[in-house]
Amino acid sequence: MLSSADRSRLRNAISLALGLALAGITLASQAKIQVLQSTYPDGTAAPAEIYLSGEITTSTTKEVTQALDRAGPKVPMLAFDSAGGDLVAAMELGDTLRRRGVNTSIGKYSGEYGKPLPGVCYSACVLSFGGGHFRFADQKAQIGVHRFFRKTASSSDLDVGQVVSAAITSYLIRVGVSPLLFEKMAQVGGGKMQLLSVSEATSLALVNNGLLPPNWVIEGKQGAVYLKGEQETWNGTGKLLFSCSGPSGIKVTALYDAGENNQNILNTARSFTLKLNSQFHTIPKLQSAPKISGDFLMASFVPDSTMLWDLQAAEQIGFGFHPQRAESFYGFLIDARPERDMIRSFINHCVTRN
Repeated sequence: MLSSADRSRLRNAISLALGLALAGITLASQAKIQVLQSTYPDGTAAPAEIYLSGEITTSTTKEVTQALDRAGPKVPMLAFDSAGGDLVAAMELGDTLRRRGVNTSIGKYSGEYGKPLPGVCYSACVLSFGGGHFRFADQKAQIGVHRFFRKTASSSDLDVGQVVSAAITSYLIRVGVSPLLFEKMAQVGGGKMQLLSVSEATSLALVNNGLLPPNWVIEGKQGAVYLKGEQETWNGTGKLLFSCSGPSGIKVTALYDAGENNQNILNTARSFTLKLNSQFHTIPKLQSAPKISGDFLMASFVPDSTMLWDLQAAEQIGFGFHPQRAESFYGFLIDARPERDMIRSFINHCVTRN
């Protein structure tokens, strides 16, 4: 995160030395912030929706922070409809959103909870949007980037340009967006705006639509080695731990953080499945009764030989907690495609050593 001194130096470099133009974009008035509250059918509070429209200025972070403080304890959604504004202020806002775990989207205030109108996010707005934890954009959203440039040439252009590019690139890495986004900005001709499709924005990790990248690692603890897969989504965090144990050579422990829904899932679960891609494989018996451990629901089982075979070929691996109604379930899927060789090798190692 930029320090106060760093922000001041960068803002001076931009506004005084560089005289950046915003690619011919006419900004609206200072940002307007509106908050929508709602409740779930059971009467509990739903996450607030905060709408920001207009120009991002040096006062916007303070105004958004005040709105967040009023929004209640649940993680809110901040929706942008902005043509941009102050570059440093936009990164400052993004850092604040990241620190507080706020989710972001692109949309315009409609007055009706959960039903925003299509919105735009151009220029510096894209940097603020990128600060969100989960970042949503539908096909109607307009995302625009451009190259920040000086209206007239100066001998200091190269030095100042390096300062700006380093600041933006560092920021993008800090909030989990690909630095290739900066290359996209730099490639846009002076005075022009390039619109990114949602698929392009997703490939640059600017948009994640409620799904963070999976993480597969082999770890050791107290002399035991295990393979861990983990993925955080809008609906909760799922983990799978594979360890060498049991008659088949493998024990699988599933952990699911569904937040406030953990206790309800535990109380209503009547059956359990290993989910491989779109298929549910019934688990006849768990090693012990499922329980809540810390923030996670936890259940362990020993897969049979058919499950082990299918596990090694699966592109997605997950676990399901099923209530009495068979048509519904709670659970998660973890993308296994990035590390299928690791998963296959670990399973084979456990099976052959048994």
